[in-house]
Amino acid sequence: MVFSENNNSFSLTANSSHLENLKKGLWLALIGIDKTPPHIALINQGAYYSLSTRSVDCGTPIERLLSVLEHKQRPSLFIQIDTLNDAAKTDMQLQGIYKEFQPLGNDENTCLSPIKDFFTIFYSVEFAGVNYVFELLALAEKNKLLKQCVS
Repeated sequence: MVFSENNNSFSLTANSSHLENLKKGLWLALIGIDKTPPHIALINQGAYYSLSTRSVDCGTPIERLLSVLEHKQRPSLFIQIDTLNDAAKTDMQLQGIYKEFQPLGNDENTCLSPIKDFFTIFYSVEFAGVNYVFELLALAEKNKLLKQCVS
């Protein structure tokens, strides 16, 4: 079990791993876990997808993100997600979803919005009701989608 929760808290079981693993498979990134809330993004086969106030990253090479994380010493967790499609198809799906968004502003979107859309479209409509990353993780764990967590 990667994710567990009880009445008022949740926990993730993380292993120390070489971050080169992020170049294989689909990963949910929790960036700046010392902040509330952390920034969340997706990584597919080493391509970074993120929605922030500054930009929409749509397939940015993961090396850029890792360099920033190291330079700013941002604590982060990466959770591997079981994929239903091949990597190229997942990449096309993510490109389509993220290209529909503009950088965050005064609307209701958050960095969770495109991730929620992706999970709703490609895993289950149950994900449409999540409003927080811990709700997404609980539902993903229930659906046996979480493979491992690394830091």
